[in-house]
Amino acid sequence: MSFALSNNNSSYTRNPLCEGFHSFRVAAETTFNDTVPKVQDFVTSPIGKGMIGFGLGLGMHLAYGPITERILTALGYTVSESGAADPFMSMGLPSKIILMPLICIIGPVLEELQFRGGLQGYIKEALESFYTDRGLSESNANMAARVSSVFFSSVIFGLVHFTNAIVFWCNPVLFLPQVIAATVMGVIFGLAKELTGDLAMPIGMHIGNNTLAWANMVSRHV
Repeated sequence: MSFALSNNNSSYTRNPLCEGFHSFRVAAETTFNDTVPKVQDFVTSPIGKGMIGFGLGLGMHLAYGPITERILTALGYTVSESGAADPFMSMGLPSKIILMPLICIIGPVLEELQFRGGLQGYIKEALESFYTDRGLSESNANMAARVSSVFFSSVIFGLVHFTNAIVFWCNPVLFLPQVIAATVMGVIFGLAKELTGDLAMPIGMHIGNNTLAWANMVSRHV
């Protein structure tokens, strides 16, 4: 992308004011044309996509929050009926600080490698062959496999969060809100992976989301 202006009027360049404007325009044009490719390269790099993902992750609750609430309401779930809130909320400040690297960085990276990088890819490959054998064209089979892999891997990703009940040795239903939210987030992470072609953006989104959520939990002690 570039822009350029031309003016062949000789009197235009002899006027000091016009000369100054011309020099400024040329400098701006050069800077713009040199900067745009660098910005494009950065935005499409793993670091760039990760940073964009992190920013998007900070605002993800605005997307999955209302959806999660509606699903829980449709299921008839309320915190008061469950008898207790999310067990993570009852943890002390020292425990939350110790767990911060695991929750905010290590966990998101490992989960994205496992679910979006491994499971989603495996399901997509298996289903693409399945859909092709059923008579779908190559392009339609690929699209159907991509959508299906995002859905199934997200459901599994959400259900895995029920295992937190083993850690806290409590009623698994206490983690239903987290399971629903994780499933919805899994869909968003999965779509990001399919649209960008790698894991940089979903990892960034996951880290951003967990960092904000955990920071909110820690701030309750301040």
